[in-house]
Amino acid sequence: MVQVIYTVFVMIVGVGVYGYVIGNIASLLAKLDVARAAYLEKLSKINTFMKSNSFPSSLQKKVNNYYSYLWESRHGYEDAAIFSELPESLKLEFAMLLNKNIIEKVPIFSKASPSLIKEIVLHLKPCIYTPGDIICSYGEIGDKMYFINRGKMEVVAENEVDVYATLTEGDFFGEIALLLKQPRNATVRSVGYCDLYSLDKKSFDIVLSY
Repeated sequence: MVQVIYTVFVMIVGVGVYGYVIGNIASLLAKLDVARAAYLEKLSKINTFMKSNSFPSSLQKKVNNYYSYLWESRHGYEDAAIFSELPESLKLEFAMLLNKNIIEKVPIFSKASPSLIKEIVLHLKPCIYTPGDIICSYGEIGDKMYFINRGKMEVVAENEVDVYATLTEGDFFGEIALLLKQPRNATVRSVGYCDLYSLDKKSFDIVLSY
C-alpha cells in the first residue's frame, strides 16, 4: 500500500513539474513570437518605404542587414527605446549595471568619485555602427569619446589603408578630443557590426560642473 501511494505521489509530482516546464517554455515562445511579429512589421514598413521611394538596392540591403543584426543581438529592441520608457530611478540602475565597468576601465576616470561615475554613466549614448562605417576621421575636430561594448574596430592612418591598431570590447578611444577638443590623429572604422557608447564634450562639461 505504501509503495502504491509513493508511486502515485511521484507521478503527480512528475506531471506537475512537466506541466510547469512546458508552460514556461510556451510562455517564452509566445513572448518571442510577439517580439518577432513587431520586428517583422517594422521591417516590412521600412522596406515598403524604401521601395516606394526607389532607394538603391545596396542601401536596402544594408538596412535589412542592420535589422537582422538588431534581431540576432537583442531581438529587435534598441537600448535607447527601452531606456526612454523607464522612470529616472530605474534608468540609473539600468545604466549602472550596463556601463559602470566600461567607465571604470578608463584611466582618466579610475579615481573618479562614485557620484561622478554615476553622472557620466547617465550621459552615455548607445550607438550602433555597420561594417565599414567611419566613426571618426583623421584631422577632424573631435568632441566625443567612445567606449566599445561589442565588436571590433580598426585605427587606421590618414590613407585609410595602414592599420595602426585593432580595438575590441572594453577598449575606448577619443579621450583627447573629449578633454582638449583637438583634431583627430587617426581614423577609426568598424570591422563588423559594433555596439558603442559615446560621451560628448558638452555632456562631459555639464557633469564636471556639478
